[in-house]
Amino acid sequence: MRGETCVAIATFFSFVSVILLIFAHVSQINTAAVPKKLHLVQVNVTNYGVALNAATGVTSPGLYTDNASVPLAHELGLRNIYSWGLYGYCAYINDTAGQCGNSTFANGFRPMDVLLSDTPEAYSIQTRTLVPNATAFKNSSYLAGLTKPAFWLIFVATLCAAGALFIGIVKNKWTFIISSFLSIVGTIFLLIGASIYTAAIDKAKTVNQAVVRGSVPLGIEVSAGSGLYLIWAAFVTLLLSTAPYTIRTKETLSEPHGTDKKKAHLHEKLRYTAWISNRYWIKVERISESNCPESEKK
Repeated sequence: MRGETCVAIATFFSFVSVILLIFAHVSQINTAAVPKKLHLVQVNVTNYGVALNAATGVTSPGLYTDNASVPLAHELGLRNIYSWGLYGYCAYINDTAGQCGNSTFANGFRPMDVLLSDTPEAYSIQTRTLVPNATAFKNSSYLAGLTKPAFWLIFVATLCAAGALFIGIVKNKWTFIISSFLSIVGTIFLLIGASIYTAAIDKAKTVNQAVVRGSVPLGIEVSAGSGLYLIWAAFVTLLLSTAPYTIRTKETLSEPHGTDKKKAHLHEKLRYTAWISNRYWIKVERISESNCPESEKK
């Protein structure tokens, strides 16, 4: 495979991987059109009020707020949907109206803590009681302990992918080696980070099967989002870039340099001369140094 082709293929896949990771990083950083549609995990509590009413036998006025501008984490009412990105979460009362919490580097996934911070004090004890202890959803420290290391792995992998993209453009033996190394490290980190996030979300999903009064669903539903799928797609594209980077590195290392390169050039020159003179290909098995012109020996 020609070196230029290898570089072009590797650069393309690295570029796609970086773009996908950028979109994953901007998920839920604000309520603008693009970040709002991207999330790693979503918690829908729209039907939780039904379960609370069934469990207590009375209605629960004030459990939700219909005012999107009400501050988060002040026990002023639940929103219907909570969506998490890599740096924080946003809460929405419907598909369009909502607001985001503070963005934090290496933000952990703490769904139960977030819900309780919005749950009015009058319903806080019931909420703690209704969510089963057996579900990982209730253990915010456990889920945050998984997702924080996953964030760092994905963050470092993003830097590796970007480094492989820009360094690999430069035509040099060492830049190809570095790019190959970065793409491999980034691929491994993305695989581990995405796997941890996926496992944490799957554990949190156990709350989806929780019921009250024997048959009434708890009404808290956890689902993975497009941001997680973007990270997995970035892993695949970065993995595809490792092969051409590695091939180009091997080709570069195998290319002759210095004196060897001059000898190889002289050999090719003699082979071409023999082909012209005899009008067909002749393989030059051995070239005697005494037959070489004195100028070319030098």
